[in-house]
Formats: sequence, C-alpha cells, structure tokens
Amino acid sequence: MKRIIAGLLGIVVLAACGATGRPQADQDRDGQLLAGALRTAYADGATFKLDQQLMLTGGDIPRGQAFQLHATVSGGAMRNGSARFAYRIAQGQQHADYDMMLVDGRLYAKQHSSSAWKTTPVGETTTLFPALRLDLVRETVLLATSVSSGGLTRIDEGFARKYAVKPAADQLEQLQSMPVGGTQAEQAFLKSANAQLDVYLLLPGNQLGRVDVNLSGVDPSNGEKQQIQSRLDLRSSKVGAIEAPADAQAVAPGDILA
Repeated sequence: MKRIIAGLLGIVVLAACGATGRPQADQDRDGQLLAGALRTAYADGATFKLDQQLMLTGGDIPRGQAFQLHATVSGGAMRNGSARFAYRIAQGQQHADYDMMLVDGRLYAKQHSSSAWKTTPVGETTTLFPALRLDLVRETVLLATSVSSGGLTRIDEGFARKYAVKPAADQLEQLQSMPVGGTQAEQAFLKSANAQLDVYLLLPGNQLGRVDVNLSGVDPSNGEKQQIQSRLDLRSSKVGAIEAPADAQAVAPGDILA
C-alpha cells in the first residue's frame, strides 16, 4: 500500500501547449461560460462519482512491466466549495477504503474502518483526484493556453457540448501538486509532456456534467513515464452543509493515507 500512496502523490507532469487557431475573443467567451458552470456546480450543490487510472512505466520499473492503480469515488457530494466522499485505491487484488472531505483548502481523510481523521493542505494532494479540484479546474480554464469550441456529443442519456482545454504550465504544476524548480527541469517536462482537460456542459441549460483530465509525461530525474486519466461525473442536487471534523490531526501530505 505504501507504493500505491507514493504512486499517486509522486506524479510529476507538465503540459505541452498548443493553439487552436480560434479567435481569442471566442476562446475568452467560452472560457467564461465554462468557468461560470464550474463555479455554479461547486457552490450550489451536486452529487458526483470519479474514476481514475494511473500507469507508471520506465525508470525503476522493470522493462516491459507497468505499475497500475485504479482510484474510484462513490457517494460524493459537494456544496459551497466543500466536498465529502468515499475513496477507494486498488492495485490488482489489493484495495484500501477511505472517507474524505475537502473543506477550506484542506483534505481530511480517515480509513473507512477508523474514527481518527487526518488533515493536510489539499494543494499538496491534488494528484489523488485532479478532476475533482473544480476550483483549480476553473482557474485552469481561465488561464488556459487554448479553449476549443463546444462540439455536440452524447453523455449518459442526454446531450452535451464538449470543450477541450489546454492548460498553461503553471496550472499543470498545481494539478499535479508539483512545483518544478530550475529552467532545465521545466524544459525537459514541457518537451515530453501532454495534457488536456475536457469539460462537458449539459444541454439544455449548460450545467456542468463531466470533467476529464488526461495527463502524461516523463520525470527527467529518473526517466519514469506517468499517465493519468481522471473522470468526474456530476449532477446538480440538493446537498446539506459539509463541515470539517473538529479533531483532525495535521500531518504531512505523504502521511495522509498512511
């Protein structure tokens, strides 16, 4: 289980950015539309589920092999910038279950069978659930290198418009909980990495329906390649107040799931 935690919290990826060729005014307009839908979903209340796949290859992993993790969220609810949910990490036949909350910029977590809560800054643990960080996704949209036009697509039993967002380097560092120090290191990441966020607005009404975060890149310190696919599905819903546990123990980010 230590390897699971290290794999999730140790991903380092930056975006290789490109332009869509669309007029900037059109991109700004669509970016504001997406930002409004993200803000409304996080503030007014929604239920959600999340499915995330992580694969590591190269580096210290034997050639021809891969280290894979599957994280899922069930029973999720968000309101007023806070969220509560059940979180499962699985590697092969092994799994671990946690209860989690995001409140006032902090992650609260406890093993499902325990009553003892731990807490740490959420900004240091974003790799556990990048698609769930709607505040950061909204910032990423507003500062994006490019925003595509909304193409019509099906989502579940209805229709939505899908917008492809290319994040700027600074936001990708935040999405991956990894500030990059030094020009050489940053250039190496940017050369090897790819990243895209897809944001779906439901029709009619332009309510937020889905966020996909897709990242890949090579860690220049050890040659390890990481790929992460994180999907958040959500629906508008009445949600009660979400309050942080009163007696949580503050811990370092690497100890939040220990």
